[in-house]
Amino acid sequence: MFASRLGLCLYHRANKVQEDAAPVGGPDEEPSPVRQMPIGIVIARIVVVSGMAFAAAFAIFFLVGALWLLALVSIAVTLVFLLLMFAIERGAEGHVE
Repeated sequence: MFASRLGLCLYHRANKVQEDAAPVGGPDEEPSPVRQMPIGIVIARIVVVSGMAFAAAFAIFFLVGALWLLALVSIAVTLVFLLLMFAIERGAEGHVE
């Protein structure tokens, strides 16, 4: 009995998700264009976010280990990656067509 109710609930939920995913405009309305980002910007975003994550993780690791100078260097590197992220995002605004 529980399994049939659960299956029925999941069925209705799947139908609701499909209804929600339907386009808002009518059949005559054109779909919005897909934004294309240059591959260099995509790779730069991935590298910057990964670098910032590793630098912040090292900073926490060094702070826990009471290695203050290394923690300070890691925090500085994290801030450099953060500034790079802002620069890349500002540069990416010009490439959106």
